[in-house]
Amino acid sequence: MSNMPTPLVLGGLSIIQHAGAGPIRQSYEPIGGSTALRLNGGTGIKMTNWGKTATSASGTGNLDPGLFALDVSQPLELLCVAPRAMIGTGRQFVLPPAAQRRPDVAPWGWAFAGGQWLDVAVLMNGDSAELQAVAGATAYRVFWLPRLVVFTPGLTYEFDEASGLYDWSLSAEEI
Repeated sequence: MSNMPTPLVLGGLSIIQHAGAGPIRQSYEPIGGSTALRLNGGTGIKMTNWGKTATSASGTGNLDPGLFALDVSQPLELLCVAPRAMIGTGRQFVLPPAAQRRPDVAPWGWAFAGGQWLDVAVLMNGDSAELQAVAGATAYRVFWLPRLVVFTPGLTYEFDEASGLYDWSLSAEEI
């Protein structure tokens, strides 16, 4: 993966760190229609009807992200910057469908060997990822950047005249 920061993209418009929007922080939270129920003997079961992802992103910089032209009444594509990952002792992983991964950033992988994480090649076949074998590796991790289709009320902005900096934040929920 490149050392250049990957932009957060909402509705086709990029929020670029080095263009003045500042470093981006992003978090994910599972949301869903589920409840825990108890059987006669007290055994708990979880009933889930649906599950989606809520996300928030924020930053501070010399410029606001400039996304006032977005039509937030419609679903928007969000290309995320915070990686998701899977870890295992094997080298094969089944990733989320390609439609749920950023199309402009390929999955990447690491192998844990000799007490450190090493970059390894990832061979993709559809949604299956196979990581390059490393002698003595005890664990493998594969990473990808999510693509979500979201509803958002838009960005929240704050400008500090004394410092000349903008703080901005975005909250969104997968549709």
